[in-house]
Amino acid sequence: MIDPERRKFIFKKIGYEPHSQEQADAHNSEARFQILCCGRRWGKTTFGGNELTVAAADPTDPGYYWIVGPNYVQGEKEFRILYQNLVNKLKLGGNIKKQYNVNQGQMRIEMPWGTIIEVKSADRKDSLLGEGLKGVIMAEAARHDKDTWEMYIRPALADSKGWAKFTSTPKGHNWYQGLWLMGQLKSIHPDYDSIRFPSWSNPILFPGGRQDPEILGIEATTSPQYFTQEIAAEFTSFVGRIYDEFNPSIHVPNSDIQFNPLWRNFWVFDYGFADAFVCLDIMVDPEDNVYVWREYQEKHLSTYEHGLILSGKSVPDKGKLGRQNPEGFHVDCMFGDPRGADQAATLAIVLGQVFSEDVGWDRGIEEVKRWLKVQSNGKPKLFVDRKCTELIRQMENLHMRQPKEGRNSPEGQHDYDDHGPDALRYFFSQYFVLGGGSRLSDVYGSIGLRGEAKTFFQQNTPFTRSVEF
Repeated sequence: MIDPERRKFIFKKIGYEPHSQEQADAHNSEARFQILCCGRRWGKTTFGGNELTVAAADPTDPGYYWIVGPNYVQGEKEFRILYQNLVNKLKLGGNIKKQYNVNQGQMRIEMPWGTIIEVKSADRKDSLLGEGLKGVIMAEAARHDKDTWEMYIRPALADSKGWAKFTSTPKGHNWYQGLWLMGQLKSIHPDYDSIRFPSWSNPILFPGGRQDPEILGIEATTSPQYFTQEIAAEFTSFVGRIYDEFNPSIHVPNSDIQFNPLWRNFWVFDYGFADAFVCLDIMVDPEDNVYVWREYQEKHLSTYEHGLILSGKSVPDKGKLGRQNPEGFHVDCMFGDPRGADQAATLAIVLGQVFSEDVGWDRGIEEVKRWLKVQSNGKPKLFVDRKCTELIRQMENLHMRQPKEGRNSPEGQHDYDDHGPDALRYFFSQYFVLGGGSRLSDVYGSIGLRGEAKTFFQQNTPFTRSVEF
């Protein structure tokens, strides 16, 4: 990490003072992975460029650093600050090797003591392989693909335990929001820290704060969604959101949802390899309130390996430990994607039978929306644990398919980053629509249960602990 005394010394040499105490605190954060969610004109480019200046100007701790932008143009902004600091303010131009050609994608500085800072473009994934990094600025992080961080940048930081700073304005409910949510759970993810800075927290540009005339002028002439995202730096959606009832302040409790061994507990799966394989732990209380208290979302493992991990067994050659369960843990039934017969058969070898009855997409969506709705007691009937950061983000981001110009809107949802909500829909479809919930023993004969699911429910009503770990 950057030495705070060194930072103070270099900032004084380049004549830089943070515009607020909040910005100063952000510079002094000791978090390894820092997520700064900023409104426009807050100063995120200056922040990143000055942090790299401190790293570059330290001859006692040489290393390799990147600025990674969605493209070269967006990565150039931090490089420009760095270049001006080193060449014009610290007068080191004659002592450093430098390249500065945006059009050719060549932006590189090499210090006399071996430190190298280079701009990389995320749209050229082949250039992100095989390097050991001491630190990285993920410029406009919300516009990156999730794989850029997980598959390329994060592994490159492993050798030197390097740091990363994600500076960005939000862009809907994408993977960047998932990072931000991790930074809000420091007791669970101690390496992460996240802060939100609306534009008006820059007192140099907006001395009137939230009531600054410029801020009020932008608010008066733009849509609420645009203002909320681009100026207030909040995660928001534009049109076409499917679960518009879902609100983290309502459906995500402030404290952890604890496993209750006296309630029914279920596993539901959505299968994937290049995309995430999902397992949600879902409890249902005697009043049919639903609690998603744990999530598992992992890529690039076989279905059999996922089954081993979920059953508590490790997969050493993949570096994966078996999942630990609370005291009294049990699974009463397992449900899955009806299109995944092969995966269900594989899981049956390790975990037991997975039921996969087909229910229409719109019927499943409607059932989830019913449970999201706030009831007469002021509470919904569906709750999601705050540690389920991927599911929370995906629920907020799930959208209808976009119509082609001149065409009617197609039915269905977008087909990416939707695996957590899909798993939740399978549960509601197969347990409540087909299974009748806790009223199963009274109504199973009249609600249309079919095939193996009907046989299982007939033989296991009231519910028994069919699988224990």
